Amino acid sequence: MIANADSRAQNGVLIHRHPQREVRIRESAERAPSALYIQTLDSCEAVLRHRELWNWPGTRDSDLDYFLYFARTRTEVLRPHVLVATRGETPEALLIGKLEFRRIPLQFGRFEFRSLQLRVLTFVYGGLRGCAASDTTETLVAEVLSTLRDGHADVAVFEPVALNSQLFSVLKSMSTTFGHGLHCVVQNHYRLQLPQTSQALQELLSSKQRRNYLRKCRKFIKDFGGDVLCRWHTSPSPGLYQDLEFVAARSHQRPLGVGFEGTAELHAWWQFASSKGWLRACILYAGGRPCAFWTGIVHTGTLWGDYMAYDRELAPYSPGMQLLLRSLGEICDNPEQHGIREFNLGPGDSDLKALLSSSRKQESSIYLYPPTLQGALLNVMFSTVFLADDSARKWLARGSFLGGVARRLWRS
Repeated sequence: MIANADSRAQNGVLIHRHPQREVRIRESAERAPSALYIQTLDSCEAVLRHRELWNWPGTRDSDLDYFLYFARTRTEVLRPHVLVATRGETPEALLIGKLEFRRIPLQFGRFEFRSLQLRVLTFVYGGLRGCAASDTTETLVAEVLSTLRDGHADVAVFEPVALNSQLFSVLKSMSTTFGHGLHCVVQNHYRLQLPQTSQALQELLSSKQRRNYLRKCRKFIKDFGGDVLCRWHTSPSPGLYQDLEFVAARSHQRPLGVGFEGTAELHAWWQFASSKGWLRACILYAGGRPCAFWTGIVHTGTLWGDYMAYDRELAPYSPGMQLLLRSLGEICDNPEQHGIREFNLGPGDSDLKALLSSSRKQESSIYLYPPTLQGALLNVMFSTVFLADDSARKWLARGSFLGGVARRLWRS
């Protein structure tokens, strides 16, 4: 909350007013319409009463129903923390977050350290909706900083923010050197604007890559008697989970403890996503055997990929690439049926993403800490681990002989 601000509760909504702005308004009545107010929606009921504010475009993660589902079902979420910037009587922007009691993952390669349970004020990916003008963004960030100063959270985390955005600039400029993370881990986020035909999709590959892909397709079809096909799913079923698990159990991800797992939590989420028309899963079969899959969520014409895996025994056929080009090619050739214009390939580098993406942007999660001894200690602890892990990954990516050996050890 903003220090020395006049605050009042109204229908479960906290309303804060900047005292400095009120002084200027009293001096000049003509400037009254320019006053900025911050409201904090701190319950699911308050958020629902302001549903109309979510009409601004945004990401999947900042969608109202998506956000509320996880705010209600995740045990670590204490409450929503949604900031509304209003100028005069007109809402200008939302900053969508939640107060959680959880651990922040600390990882060095495959080694994960157990961090403290903290009150974390998390602002979701794409959480700034509406006007991103500098004064509006500054007012919202000032509110976050005041919340930290007042001791209502131990750390604030802005999930990846684009480096060229107004929000990133404001976050870096308004917090002190020790107020934000001492090291920012920058990552690439890839997107594919789907072309109009499957042929155009294949032409994203080099001629050599395309020939290699088509050669493997022919061999795949020949070796499995021509019985190679993709099946789409928009609702969960026992058969779907069984086929996904068959592939996941034989994938590279399973020994690492990552990737798809058919947990009760996932079943409940997919049931909800299916009811909204969001769920998509595509499985590649060969000879009746599932051999690769991807799953994702469709939101306003964009497919957000979540899980992808293939049977590593079939790696010589490149089943993952075959699944992607077959399924995305079908979307390109039947845009009205699928309603998908873009594939969000997600953060993190890979040869496949670099190959297929039509655009990428650099992003970084931003951590803000309160001006206290505990805040400084948390900053040093998190920043040290982030820096070590980031530096090691960059060294491993150089591709030297020693780097290749180390990469295998790192991932083993």
